[in-house]
Amino acid sequence: MAIRFTARAAVTAAALAGAATVQADSHMDAAGAEADMQFAPAELMACTFKDDKSWDDLKALTDSFTAWADANDPGYSYWIFTPRFREGGDLDVAWVGSWSSGAAMGSSWDAWLADDDGVGKAFDETLDCQSSMAAVTDIYVPTQDWRTEERGVAWFNRCTLEDGKRMSDAVAAHHAVDSAMAELGSPSFSWAFLPALGFGDVKFDYYHVESWASYADLGAGFDGYFNKGGWKTDNEAMTGTASCGSPNLYDFHLKRAGEG
Repeated sequence: MAIRFTARAAVTAAALAGAATVQADSHMDAAGAEADMQFAPAELMACTFKDDKSWDDLKALTDSFTAWADANDPGYSYWIFTPRFREGGDLDVAWVGSWSSGAAMGSSWDAWLADDDGVGKAFDETLDCQSSMAAVTDIYVPTQDWRTEERGVAWFNRCTLEDGKRMSDAVAAHHAVDSAMAELGSPSFSWAFLPALGFGDVKFDYYHVESWASYADLGAGFDGYFNKGGWKTDNEAMTGTASCGSPNLYDFHLKRAGEG
């Protein structure tokens, strides 16, 4: 989620890129077994509204930020998430932003720190946020349609690798499950988000993030999983590879699709 408030000035792009690299390396063996995996940076922010602020104020903020990004950060994409089924914690809105590469992220931060055109102050006045940075790799992305889906539904699920397993093993297992679920009528996209910055004492290895274009597609997944044997593929693929909890589910709204 975007760390687009004044405190962002205290963090450098180099530190962010370095943290993402360290976190990714923690899942690699000495031979670089994950070398074929590609990672991109994503910023995450879990927010509550400041006193007397509302969705109208958030719209004004996102309009201002999008105008800034149009002029200064063409490659940046971001989404607004609202909780639908979620366990614990205060959350009014979440912000997820992404770039295609670390270089693009670094240029973004340089532009923001040089001149935020007053948008940083609007962030401070509208939202109170906890921010973090993740390194993201594809799990199941058969097309790039997710980049232009204006609205949809997504989950974030905390997962832990079993002893002796690598991130590539988990990606392959999730991919097998997602592919089977697509054949059962629940097309989706999914990624692994590895904690990089701001997660504190991390109790898990990665988020399995999955999105659907509609609740109808998600509902088809329910039927496919519980009534058409999807759970069998899940058990076969994931047992001994990674264990995941109960996912938190969100509605999302694409605010800006970056170029490239």
